[in-house]
Amino acid sequence: MRFVKSRGDSLTTKQNVMDSQGRSIAPLRSLTLDLPPSCIEFCPGHPDYFVVGTYNLQKEPDTEAAPIPVDEEQEQTSKKSVQTRDGSLVLFRLTETSDIKHEQTVLYPSAILDLHFHPSRENRTVLAVVSSTGALSFFKLCASEESPVSLKEIVTHKPLGNDESILFLSCSWHPHIPELVAITTSNYEVHVLRVTNSWEVYETCNAPVITHSLEAWTVSFSSLMPHMPYSGVAESPERNLQQFVIFSGGDDSRLLVTCCAYYPGRIGGEEDTIETPYPPIALRGHEAGVTAILPLDLQLVSLDSVVITGSYDDHIRVYAVSGIGEGMPQKPRLLAEQNLQGGVWRLKLIQLERPDNPISRPEQSAKETTDKEQGWKAFILASCMHAGSKVLEITGNDTAELCNIRVLGRFEEHKSMNYGSDFQPGSELGGRNLRCISTSFYDRLLCLWEF
Repeated sequence: MRFVKSRGDSLTTKQNVMDSQGRSIAPLRSLTLDLPPSCIEFCPGHPDYFVVGTYNLQKEPDTEAAPIPVDEEQEQTSKKSVQTRDGSLVLFRLTETSDIKHEQTVLYPSAILDLHFHPSRENRTVLAVVSSTGALSFFKLCASEESPVSLKEIVTHKPLGNDESILFLSCSWHPHIPELVAITTSNYEVHVLRVTNSWEVYETCNAPVITHSLEAWTVSFSSLMPHMPYSGVAESPERNLQQFVIFSGGDDSRLLVTCCAYYPGRIGGEEDTIETPYPPIALRGHEAGVTAILPLDLQLVSLDSVVITGSYDDHIRVYAVSGIGEGMPQKPRLLAEQNLQGGVWRLKLIQLERPDNPISRPEQSAKETTDKEQGWKAFILASCMHAGSKVLEITGNDTAELCNIRVLGRFEEHKSMNYGSDFQPGSELGGRNLRCISTSFYDRLLCLWEF
């Protein structure tokens, strides 16, 4: 996909000939995995490599199970062994000639639900992995000229205790506070953990920061810089206080958002290092479980922030939420929604195009700027379960008066649930075609395609 103008062509010109579901995309390569894939991510530190997490439920031969604990309560009450799942981390290399080379398979004692590379530490080569037995593991992608590329386990923790009936369903690194990671659980909770430079893990408070009434499927931190209310007060004991916003989605059809106050100065003491001064607020409008959350690093003229969500109800939605920059979210507004013909399980930002921050130009009102200056545009890769992968364009203006969702392309070769998709870092730049890998669960299919 070309995100810059080339030889007189533009994205807008291509879109004029597309139908409402975008153009169909053909695969370049396909292969079948040994176990069902549940998640995937390219390594930002070594963008030719990507890791696939797998989820295997060891049941009777004729039964199928997705990485969604739909009947977890029944499974627990019937006292089946919680060690009926296993998985693996599979490392691949994507070559310049579009070949997919298998490099390594690391067997894992429980099923893998989610994985994400750290956005900054150790050259972005350390992977956080969460599993079906409440484990949080860290792996490092080691690459050197002297030895073969490989994934090496750093450490595995049970940060919430040894109850292996509780699944960790998702994880998310804070984009600006490198020691913080959030996890969600099958017993409805959202926790924020502190990770040291040596990859030790500590709880930040004695209670979850958010609690749903059903499984907490997904979590994401606001992309905006944390608010530091006492940063200029040298004598304040809380001068390092950082306020940030966290979102979570649950099977209860609720998108919840709350403010967290992080006190690094309390590390090593008896007080909680994270407090939640306000109860969560709900962003309404979802008709089924909320499974994907993508906050944009964007503030409108009104200081509202933009948050994009996906749901089992087949819809993608765009919200404006005020107060996030100050750490006090409120007044969410639905800007746009669209049916993508399949449950929206994951959303990955490809590229965000935005105007100059209007806050930096106080002398220029919204009416004085042109429509072009006010416009923002986000390109997104969506994993849409039984509807496959889709490339989306979402456009809006800084006053939140206009917002439009458009499907640019669709990849429909998968014959079962598409839970994981990612694009190769760098392929979205310089007029190159966007190189994507997508996976599907029951047929264990992995595909390479371009847009």
